[in-house]
Amino acid sequence: MPALRALLTSLIVIVCTTARADRLSPEQLNAIGKEAAKFLVYAPKLDYPIAARARHITGSGIVVIRIHVKTGRVVEARIGRSTGHATLDQAAVRAFSQWRFKPGALKPIGEISPWRHDPFGKEDALLKIPVNFVM
Repeated sequence: MPALRALLTSLIVIVCTTARADRLSPEQLNAIGKEAAKFLVYAPKLDYPIAARARHITGSGIVVIRIHVKTGRVVEARIGRSTGHATLDQAAVRAFSQWRFKPGALKPIGEISPWRHDPFGKEDALLKIPVNFVM
């Protein structure tokens, strides 16, 4: 159960209007998970591409980010589940690639899931972030 709780706490829902974690509304803090939100220091605004907005393109997906625990920097952002539109996927990856967390604050994969085989090592943290582009 503790491992499941840690994984659920690590889920982050997209924060479209913030530049700093201390400016999040209570609803946004609950949405991104209280544990991860405490350590988020920089979260640039997600840019809804003008071309997609003009054509009323919407979509939901999941972005997976890998955070180097020692520096708090995102070392990889990739699509876990596509929004259905490459333009929206690229915008999400671009935004989450810039996120920053407090160095050393997140728990590495090896600590949360010691049984997990990770080819990139167990020193990084992984977060799955649901993303939703709506008009």
